[in-house]
Amino acid sequence: MYQHPSMQTVALIIVTVSGLWLVAISFLMVLSPHYCLKLFEKMTSSLVASNWRLQLTEQGLRILAGAALIVRSPLSKVPLAFEVAGWCIVISSLLILVLPIRWHGSYGKWCSRWLTTLVLRVLCPVPAIVGAGIVYAAL
Repeated sequence: MYQHPSMQTVALIIVTVSGLWLVAISFLMVLSPHYCLKLFEKMTSSLVASNWRLQLTEQGLRILAGAALIVRSPLSKVPLAFEVAGWCIVISSLLILVLPIRWHGSYGKWCSRWLTTLVLRVLCPVPAIVGAGIVYAAL
């Protein structure tokens, strides 16, 4: 399937920014886990209160990142992984958008039960590895 080169460039930029964002989140998790927990609690509370602006922003950015993975997949080092991950992100984001917003907030509250500063520090390599891998594979 032919894709205009500028479309590939835009997709590469979005995928790269998304991967670097994951790396940055990883550093935030290890350097300031208390702040991460406060942010997570604030987002969860906003979703429980049906904050549509937050919901649309979060899911819109996820859809953009997922679509960029799909577009970039033919030129990536792992085309099938990019395409599958991209579609999973897009479909799950659309599903989250059509379900009641309170469910998304309730899921966040459920997850926050086991999130501690220690858990964040233990898990922090995961987004760093995934983010760096995405950037590497996209180039």
